Amino acid sequence: MAHNVATGHVVRQSRLRNRLVSIETIEATPGNDHTEHAASQAQALERLSTLIQQLKPLDRQIIVSYLEGMDAGSIGEITGLSPANIAMKVHRIKNILKRRFGEPRTGEGGLHAK
Repeated sequence: MAHNVATGHVVRQSRLRNRLVSIETIEATPGNDHTEHAASQAQALERLSTLIQQLKPLDRQIIVSYLEGMDAGSIGEITGLSPANIAMKVHRIKNILKRRFGEPRTGEGGLHAK
C-alpha cells in the first residue's frame, strides 16, 4: 500500500513539473500553439501515467524509480534484483509502454509486463 501511495505521489509531482512553463516560453510562442501543445502533452502524460499504473507492482516500482533518475544499482538495492536484471526489466518495460502508448485506446484491458 505504501508503494502505491509513493508511486501516485511521484506521478503527480512529475505531471506538475511538466506543466510548468517559463514566461519567456509563453511569450515566445505565437498565438495559441502553446496552449494546444500543453494540452497535448498533458494528455500524453496522463495516458502514460495510466499505463504505468497498470503494470505489476514490481515493474511499476522499477520504472518509476528509473524515471526519477535512479541507477540500476540503486533500484536493485530496493528491489533485491541484480543491476543487470533491472537494466533488462527497464528495457522491456519501456518497450511495452512504447507499444501500448501507440495503440488506440480501447476498453479497460490491463497491461502486465512480463
